[in-house]
Amino acid sequence: MNCNINQRPPPPKFNWNIYDNSSSDDTKPQITLQKSDKRRQKQVILLVDEMLAKLTHSNLLNGINIENIKQQSVDLLNNSVNEKVKSKKYQSIACALIIQSLRILLIPLRIKEITQTLNCDEKQVRKILIQLNQIKPFDQDAFTLQYMTRICVAIGFNQKFQTLCRFYYSSLKNQNLVQGEHEHVIASALVKLTGDFIFQEKGGINLNVISENAGCCEISLKNLLQKVQPYNQVLVKQAYEFYRRTM
Repeated sequence: MNCNINQRPPPPKFNWNIYDNSSSDDTKPQITLQKSDKRRQKQVILLVDEMLAKLTHSNLLNGINIENIKQQSVDLLNNSVNEKVKSKKYQSIACALIIQSLRILLIPLRIKEITQTLNCDEKQVRKILIQLNQIKPFDQDAFTLQYMTRICVAIGFNQKFQTLCRFYYSSLKNQNLVQGEHEHVIASALVKLTGDFIFQEKGGINLNVISENAGCCEISLKNLLQKVQPYNQVLVKQAYEFYRRTM
């Protein structure tokens, strides 16, 4: 494994078809929409189509079945969502629907990656995402680990390295050290901690390499690592025991 690689490849290809989009929500009674809501829904769905085409053209969705994303977005756009976000711009609504769908489907892309590509108001999109997540939350643990996998694949770290990252994640959660942190920042910290453990004789792994490949702000990453620092000695001891047993 080479910890000095700094070339940033496009997002890795995963088998997104393993995710089942069937939902018990289909059994819920449907509320009749007003004409204005129907028009709004139609316009937003058209925007979702346009945005997915743009994301595909920009290579962010390489190898991903966009029909799964569209279907998930449409499922989210029910009457309760309309009531909560009807005052927002259609563009922001469509963008937020896509991002929440990506999270639900465990497709590891950052909010900023999507909003910048689609030229959407990130602040307003984040507000809508809070509402969407209350209606249909995504699995934050699974999404964080999927993002960790994206970083590892980009840098060139193998499955054994990723297994140790998962151990670190479990340890950090048990200590309540990652609560309230963004998923891509947590994932970056996992790779940094694991890299420092594996390559300790070489001085660890360069933080800038991780930051570039993860698209993570170095300041945010350093702040989380600083919060973890008092527990490093215990974490390293636990990691060594885990490594000795499983590797």
